[in-house]
Amino acid sequence: MDNTGSTDTLYVRYDGPAMRSHEMEVKQLAPALLAMARAFEALQKDVDPDARVSLNVKATREGSFAVDLLVHLANDVSGFLNGTPVNSVLNASGLIGIFFGAIKVAKKAANHVTVVTTKEAGTDENGLALVKIAFSDGTRITERAASVEALNNSELVDAVKEAIAPALNDGVDLVQFESGTRSETVNSEEADMISGYDPDKTEHTEDTVQIIVQALDVSFRENGKWRITDGIKTQFVTLEDQDFEKRVLDGTEAMRANDIYRVVMRVDKSLDKQHRLTTKYVSIVKVLEHRGIGDQPTLF
Repeated sequence: MDNTGSTDTLYVRYDGPAMRSHEMEVKQLAPALLAMARAFEALQKDVDPDARVSLNVKATREGSFAVDLLVHLANDVSGFLNGTPVNSVLNASGLIGIFFGAIKVAKKAANHVTVVTTKEAGTDENGLALVKIAFSDGTRITERAASVEALNNSELVDAVKEAIAPALNDGVDLVQFESGTRSETVNSEEADMISGYDPDKTEHTEDTVQIIVQALDVSFRENGKWRITDGIKTQFVTLEDQDFEKRVLDGTEAMRANDIYRVVMRVDKSLDKQHRLTTKYVSIVKVLEHRGIGDQPTLF
């Protein structure tokens, strides 16, 4: 390594039925790649303001749809690479590592899993501080402290949301980030959760409403979610109605793709620092009515 900067490769792959031809719409890919550049710029400004980072597209690989992004990290200040670990990312690999950690912790935070404790755990191979994290769901991981702190940066969070946004589209099931031996995958359900995460939330409440939704995909596996639409937005929700689930599993109630439901929906409401209200469907508390799309309407 010389004393002017470093380069590492970040492999990004989008997968799903729509990717089988190894093609992807430009209107999906271009915003996602631009968002990746903004995400790394936000990380760089937080971790080392004296450095500068750029992302270049290297090539496509055979796969579902994949690109190699070259992460270039350079410094205008003499001696940057010999700086202290507290103030410097030693190389591009270190910056990518922080990005991976931020994705990993974001998947927890977006699922309302909070950090219970953190404990210092030395440093990584790049001299970056590590912390042991205990989460409210009982899981424990060791991650870079900078990755945890990065999630307080709304600019970074917004950029990550846009980078994984293709996984919210029909036919795209996941986005995978890979570099060296490390890999992080964000599936459609996780992308949906992260899309509702906001580090600037100042108020947070839950409410229930009666609404009509259409079920695009359903799942009865443990922790599985339904993909539903209200005609305007599409989201993933869990099913709390165990009676309805039992009727389906017992075969006394038949379900088909795109069936219509009138439900009691649990809704998450929050305000950001600009006092803007956002709402997100969380779970179906009770199924009140259910009919196929070809059935005659009754009480709908």
